[in-house]
Formats: sequence, structure tokens, C-alpha cells
Amino acid sequence: MATTSSSYQQIYERRLSQAMQRKASAKSRATTALAREFFSSDNAANAPDRYNDTTGDEWRTLPSRLVKLSNYLRERSSSGNGDTNETFPVIVSNKIDESRRVALGAAVFNQAPSTFLDEFRSLFEALLRARQNKWKRERVVDESMEVDDEEEDGCETDELLLSEEDQLYQSLSTLGWLSNQLQTPFREALHSVMMEAIKSLIAGDFETEGMLDQTLEWKSQVLVPWVYSVVGAEAYDCNQWAAQLDYAASECFVHVRMNELFDLVTDYPESLPAVRELQLALDRTGRIFYETLAFEWRQALVQRLIHPGAQTSQIIDVYINTIKVLREMDPSGELLQVVTQPVREYLRGRNDCVRCIITSLTDEEGGGDLYEELKRQDAKPLEEAQLDEEDEEEPPTFDWQPPPSILQRRGVITGQVGKVSSSSRRAGDILSMLVGIYGSKELFVNEYRIMLADKLLSNLEYNTDAEVHKLELLKLRFGESSLRSCEVMVKDIDDSKRIHTNIRSTLELNSSRDDPPVVDAAIVSHIFWPHLQRDSMKHHKKIQSKLDQFCKEYEKLKNPRRLVWMQQLGTVEMEVEAYETDADGNVTSYVKDVTCTPAHATLLANFEDKSQWTLEELSTEAAMSEEMVRKRMGFWVNQRVVQVNRVGEDMIYSLVSASEVNSNDHSFIDHNDDDEQELAVSLGAHEEEEMKVYESYIVGMLSNLGQLPLQRIHTMLKTFVSGSEHNYDKTPNQLAVFLQQLCKEEKLEVGPDGMYKLLKKGAK
Repeated sequence: MATTSSSYQQIYERRLSQAMQRKASAKSRATTALAREFFSSDNAANAPDRYNDTTGDEWRTLPSRLVKLSNYLRERSSSGNGDTNETFPVIVSNKIDESRRVALGAAVFNQAPSTFLDEFRSLFEALLRARQNKWKRERVVDESMEVDDEEEDGCETDELLLSEEDQLYQSLSTLGWLSNQLQTPFREALHSVMMEAIKSLIAGDFETEGMLDQTLEWKSQVLVPWVYSVVGAEAYDCNQWAAQLDYAASECFVHVRMNELFDLVTDYPESLPAVRELQLALDRTGRIFYETLAFEWRQALVQRLIHPGAQTSQIIDVYINTIKVLREMDPSGELLQVVTQPVREYLRGRNDCVRCIITSLTDEEGGGDLYEELKRQDAKPLEEAQLDEEDEEEPPTFDWQPPPSILQRRGVITGQVGKVSSSSRRAGDILSMLVGIYGSKELFVNEYRIMLADKLLSNLEYNTDAEVHKLELLKLRFGESSLRSCEVMVKDIDDSKRIHTNIRSTLELNSSRDDPPVVDAAIVSHIFWPHLQRDSMKHHKKIQSKLDQFCKEYEKLKNPRRLVWMQQLGTVEMEVEAYETDADGNVTSYVKDVTCTPAHATLLANFEDKSQWTLEELSTEAAMSEEMVRKRMGFWVNQRVVQVNRVGEDMIYSLVSASEVNSNDHSFIDHNDDDEQELAVSLGAHEEEEMKVYESYIVGMLSNLGQLPLQRIHTMLKTFVSGSEHNYDKTPNQLAVFLQQLCKEEKLEVGPDGMYKLLKKGAK
């Protein structure tokens, strides 16, 4: 054991001695001394001061320092005298001793600071930028352009740097560092300057065609010659730099456009050339960037579009443009589904989304893309637009087009081949995509029914030509059965026009010239119309007599039918006398035409009987609440026809006289103006009436099954109510609001686990 331990100790000491000798020998080598000189501050300070060096610009001295290293290798190789302390296998390549090259490289990089590779990256970037600037100057057509002092200084610096370019590349070739040690900074500099140059070349320009060709031209005239001169002919061909640079240029083109995706969408169709070239660039990269593209696109939409500050109409417009752009880029539709998913989910939660879509869809002047979509000659019903072509049984027509190739049908993200969609889907059926947000067309049909009711009842001329045209277009997309109620509504207005003409002609024969007929009426079939405003009131006897006169003639014409007036709906045209003060301070009276509601007309007509009324008296006389009377009278107060005074707790209204215009000016202040256009359809009552229909279904479910969660109730309503007289087309959020209302009415109760059940009698 003692002998073995002693032998180990001797071996250790011998190896330690050899290591100390090698260390001492390395310090005395010429390559080590040259490496110390390469990084010495004196060497950098004595370099030619031709670049106005500043702190952090150590890379500017690299060309002159590299020349010294390359000269050392050439001199040693030509003399054939080597260092006896450097014992490496001798491999001669290009007349340079490979062992000396390896030793010199090891010595230099062993003593190199941490920023050494960054200096080379800065050097390569400066060289490539100098080439880039020279290329720009050569492309200037107008030679009379003035150049400022900074550009002149930059031009001189570039020329000085390019003058040393050949010698620098020869030095790097002699040292042999570019293929190994400098590969990373060289490629980083290449990519950095490429991104910078391509961004300055194409960023923000979406309308100019051929931007991709310009990028490839820049690559061929600037990038390829520079890389060829740096790496050499042999390495350029061996490493397939031509293919690498072509791929890198397309990749940088894609990355620049990725930062402008939202602008591409908002500027469509002006940005169509940029969209098509982006698709070409993606194809040149092997389509591997589609997944990144989808992620960046989603993020852009979420950050810049999906927020409370954006109007619903704006979100819909951007969504439509996104559909068009993505249909252009990806016929398979896979990219469209991935990118627009957050937008669809956000729009589904907006209460006014359906109304905005229907408004744009039926607005001939400002509807834009949606109205054009409705007028498409090749439009098909929504059911057919969502079917697969393999399921269609229609025979081909003369305008039949073959399906896309399997390459176009292949998903750009998953790579899977999907089914061929129908012709309308292939063309990008925007309407079906919008309807698909909610999964049911009934929501849109009901919303259109409400909007149609307001338009028809506000049309004083009984002109339905425009609405009939839009209705026929909607029937092509939504189906005739869905819009049957709307057809009845339009027919009611047409019938009302004929009835009004007959009754008016009869009344004109029986009345004097001093008392002509003044009542026009829209007679509706309330079963087919949405829930209209039914607030009751008592008309003034003068107005009521005109209405009764019209009713009698209608009963004669349509016996045994009777009219039931929607007392607060309609429009009244009146002539009223008002006062104003001119520039000289004189009070003058004038008669003006005023259009108001029947409630406004009734309240003002009461002042023919008595010139002064209290708020309570007007409320009793018109059978309206005091709050409603106060709001309606605010219209006449602001029209300077009626003035209001407070006497204690009472509000007293009286007609304005000429002597009171200036003296009681305060009586026209502090009164709300209620001159807002009211809708004929009561939206809250309409929705409440619809939801009440489903109450019996919900009670029956909970009676038979005990307790159920919200989603189960929603699914069962869709299953059992569909196809009946009342179709269930509500969203889970709307159903949740209705269930909470039933809980407040103590008809249902909900547990902490979200399960709904019937409230037991006597339970609180």
C-alpha cells in the first residue's frame, strides 16, 4: 500500500511539472506575444485615426490589427522558420501553416475580451451598411439633389471603410476565422442590416406593386456581392449561400409585414398588392411562418380592436376586411378560423352587434361591404352556404368551377387536407360568417323585423318600394319562411294606403272646406308585428273626435273589424304661435310648423280650454303620469310656446304672451327637453314578451327533472322549442338574465353550484 501511494504521488508531481512547463512555454511563444499586442491599448491608440473614433468604436481598428496577424502567418509560412516551442502537426493549406494558424487563433481568442465578437458584428454591420448606402446613392436619378453635411460626412466614412474592404477580407481568409469563430457575429450582422434595409424599403407601402421584387433586387445587387466577397467563391458555393440569402430575404419581408398586419386589414382593398406579395413571401419560406403569423395577427386584433373604446360598427368593418384578406391568403380557411376567433367571441358579447349588422346590411347609402354582399348575384341561402360540396345534390351549371387543388385545400397550420367548401364559401361568404357568430339566423330575422317596424311606421307617405326590394334580397339569403312576418308587415302598409285613400275621399265629400279630414292611419295586424308601444293616454276631445270619425268610416268599410288605437304612437303636424326678441329688443310673434307626438299635441290642445294648468291637472286630464307630463311639456317650454313657474311644490304651466317674453325669461330655464325620437317598437317589452313564452317550458323541465344547470336548460330549449310556433334563438347570457328575473319573482331559486330549481311554496 505504501509503494502504490508513493507511485501515485510521483505521477502527479511529474504531470504537474509538465503542465507548468507548458504554461511557461506558452507565455514565451510568438503567437502569445502577438495576441497580447493585438489587444494592447497602445496598438489601438497607434492605429490610423481616420474614422473620428469615439468610445465604443474599437471595431474601427480591427482591419489594421487583423492585417498584422495575417502578415505574421504569411511571413512565417514563406520563411519556413517555425517556433521550436510550438509542436503541432503540420498541415499545409493555401501556403499557410495550419498549425501556426490554429495556434494564433487559440492565442487571440484565449485573451479576447467578452466584447470581442460584438466588435466583429459592428464591423460587419458597418461594412454592409456602407454597401447599402453606396447602392442608394447610385440609384439616385436626380443628381441635382442637395446633400447635407451629415450625409457628406457619412459618405466619406463609407468610402474610407470600403477602401480597406478587400484587405480585410484577405486577412480574414488568411486567419480562417470566418468559417468557425466569426460565424455567429457575421450572421447576426447580416440579419440585422437585412431587417433594417428591407423595413426602410417596404414599411408602410401597401399599394405599390412589386415590393417583393424590389426586395429581391436589393438582395441580388447588395447582399449577394457582399457575402460573396466576404466568404469567398468556394465557401459561397459549398454552403449554398445563394439559397440561404434568398430564404433570408423572404423571411425578413414576412417579419416586416407581420408588424403591419392590422394596417393591412384596415387599408384593404388598397393594400391588396401587399397582401398578395405577403402570401408569395410565405410560400418562398416553405409556409413555416403561418403559425407565427396567426399568433401575431390574433394579438394585433386583441390589442388594437377588442376593447371597450372601439365601436361595434368599427369592429364589424375590421372583421369583414380580415375575412377578405385571409380568404385571399389561405383558401383552406384554417387561418381565418384561428385568427378571428377572439373577434367572434367578443362580438357575441356585444348587445348591439346584431342591430349593427342588420343596419349595415339594409343601408343602401352607408352599408358598404355588407350591402354589396347582400346584392351579390351568386348569393345563396345561408343553409347552402354552410353545407359541404359533397353533400350538395344540385346538378352543375354552366358557370361551374372546379374545386381548388389539394395544395390550396391543405391547412396552412396543421397541414391537413380539409373538405371542399361550397362555391359561396370559397368566394368568402361574409354574411354566413357573421351569422355564424351566433349560430342562428333567427336573431337577425327578429332584429330586422323590429327595425322594419320602425321604418314602416315612420314612413308617412306609405312608400314601401325600397323596403320591398331589400326584403326580396334578404329572402334570398335567409329564406322565405323566416321572413313571412315581414311580408305581412309590408302588406299591411300597402293595404293601409288603399284604406286611407278610400276613407279620406269619403270624408272629403261629407266635410266642409273649413274642417277637412286630417287623420292618416297605418293599420297593422298585431299578431305579425313586434310588440309596439301600448302606453295609454286620453286624447283631447278635439283630437278624439277626428279619430272617432275615422273609426266609423273604417267600420263601414271593413265591417265587422274595429280599430284599436296605439294612442301614443304616430306623428302630429301643428301650427303654433311663438314669440321672439329681435336685435332691437322688440318682441314679435310668428307662426311656425311643429312636428310632434300625439302626447305633445294632446297636452298643448288642453290650453285651448284653459290658459293655465298645474302639473297635477294635466296629468289627470291626459291620464298620464306626472313624470311623463313633465317630460312632454319640456318640449313646449323649450319651443317658447309654454312657460312654467314653480309655486311652492306645484309646477304651473301657462301660454306665453308678448308681455312675458322678457320679464319671465327664467321660466324657460331648468326644464328638460324631451324632443327625442322615440321608437315605435318597445324593445324591452318585446324581449320580455318573447322570454315569457319560454317560462312554461322551463317550469316543465324543472318539474320533471328536479334541478338543472344553465347550459343544460339552454340545450333543452334549443332541442324542444325549435320547430314550434316560437323558435328559441337566445344566447346563454340572455337566458341567464331571464332566469335571474324568475328568481327575483320568487318562481325559481338557484343554488351556490349554479343549479336552478323550482321555488317551493312557503320557502324564502
